[in-house]
Amino acid sequence: MRHVVLTGFMAVGKTAVGKRLARRLGRPFIDTDQLIEAREGMAISEIFDARGEQEFRRVEREVVAELDPPGPAVIATGGGTFIDEGNREKLGRLGVVVCLVTSLETSVERATRNSRRPLAAGDARERLERLYAERMPSYRRADILVETDGLTIEQSVARVLTMVEPRLKAPEPATGPVRQDPSR
Repeated sequence: MRHVVLTGFMAVGKTAVGKRLARRLGRPFIDTDQLIEAREGMAISEIFDARGEQEFRRVEREVVAELDPPGPAVIATGGGTFIDEGNREKLGRLGVVVCLVTSLETSVERATRNSRRPLAAGDARERLERLYAERMPSYRRADILVETDGLTIEQSVARVLTMVEPRLKAPEPATGPVRQDPSR
């Protein structure tokens, strides 16, 4: 079963694009940050404040490890989810991983206007520049990179669809050893 997994830096539009992409594909939308908030009974920013980033990342790994949608879905991840190697492996097994990419300037502008982003709080420019540089090598390991700077949500969805549709129509990769016909 091929899911579409969206990753990328904070404020690139994973949730907005993911919701519309799910509608266009006729699939449910799953947001790992929403799963974490529901599981923990508090907002992501509250988890960071009360327990710290390390504890948040532990919970995030558990939520990703437990992901097993019953049918094809569109899954949006948090900005730091794809940095963890175990998360990358699990998400890669779930389906096609699409990294949405914007310029650092666009991400900083969007991230700093939302108080719910704990890593963008306060004087965030320098911190976000460092995170962006640290995370880009991991993001580049996604199956598909989609540049969305200057695009509307609908244009971004259209671009993602153009890139993922061939992969969604392709046969699923074999999950076990390939056996040859013994009669040959």
